[in-house]
Amino acid sequence: MITQKLAVQFLADETANCSIPVAPERFRVERFRLHDVVHFGHVRVPAYKYGNRWKFHEPDVRRAGRTIAELHWDPDDLVDPRLEDRDWPEMDPPFTGWRESIRRTIQGAAWAARRDGGCPCGTSYHPRDETGWALPCGLTPETLIERYGNHDIACTLPIPTLVWSEETWLIPRTLALILDSWEEDERALRAAPQPCSGCGAHGTHLDTWRTSTTAGWKVLCPACATATLRGYRQELNGVTYARVRERGPRAEGYLCSLCTPARPAAAWDHCHDHGFVRGPLCGSCNTMEAHGKDFLAQEGSLQHLLRCIGCRRERTLPTHHRLAALRHHLHSEHGVLGCTWGMRFCVSLDQSDDGAYEGSVRCPTMRHRSAAVRMTTSEVDVFLAGVIEAGLMASW
Repeated sequence: MITQKLAVQFLADETANCSIPVAPERFRVERFRLHDVVHFGHVRVPAYKYGNRWKFHEPDVRRAGRTIAELHWDPDDLVDPRLEDRDWPEMDPPFTGWRESIRRTIQGAAWAARRDGGCPCGTSYHPRDETGWALPCGLTPETLIERYGNHDIACTLPIPTLVWSEETWLIPRTLALILDSWEEDERALRAAPQPCSGCGAHGTHLDTWRTSTTAGWKVLCPACATATLRGYRQELNGVTYARVRERGPRAEGYLCSLCTPARPAAAWDHCHDHGFVRGPLCGSCNTMEAHGKDFLAQEGSLQHLLRCIGCRRERTLPTHHRLAALRHHLHSEHGVLGCTWGMRFCVSLDQSDDGAYEGSVRCPTMRHRSAAVRMTTSEVDVFLAGVIEAGLMASW
């Protein structure tokens, strides 16, 4: 068995002379997937988890690299991707195919180009045809490749291969075949029955039933999770993560502190500023907390963060969550009502030398210039103090 790092190196070796644009460095196990397979192009590479680390069989990895490297490649043999669109059945959770992924990338590049260069149409994306494959206003083929040339799908780089034909984008036939095969296999894997390991029931929301463990994935329905795992009652209040990591208990014996319906936990979430355990979280919630992003939009998330006795004592939040709280506030004050885009896309915010926060709020549907915002240090302190006090009051 080899590590993911070695797998990347072996794939790079096998495709060193490959003309097909591939990205071996993007070969990785995506967290919270619905199966134990990583695709290199259209080739399956099974993944195995030991000691909380994903590993692979070397022959599987090398075979995947050789398979792609041996394919015929003619960048001038182009096909129209619009002609291959299929009426796929809906999936739960939704699955984004490669055509839709490229279309969204084109839309994102067009929005960014109009934002930076200006356009009479505003920043909103307006498709020029029903398929969404026409060149949007404000975007050039060169700008698309410059901005998103590293956008990968199944460890391939399709954007640099696109050719504009004055009507639509065309893509090399070989790459279209690779991505069609990948998409079909990915859909089949996601649709495969995955019964609850406790009662054998088949669920319709496997993204919430399936959770990561140190030995791989576990599928457990909410009823079985509640029956077999413990709810967290703040037994580790004031205990450091270093002590729990050394002496236990393991987070996998608990339910996630935030998920509804119940879901097995995967890790002990802890405050990196003070080192105290906050509670058990599933892999999805734990990743959202680490990145900040929209974690505070979850019900009970603020109370969860304040389980750290250091944060409660100092009446504070970790830096990335303070920024998230400010973004949420500014988005609600200056953004478009009902905007569903993540706050990190709409609100830019930086701290100046005097401690104030300056930035702008610009939702994608805004047709006018962005709203400039500034909050002084005292305004930020007052706002965050109110947020924290509200969280503390809700905890009791």
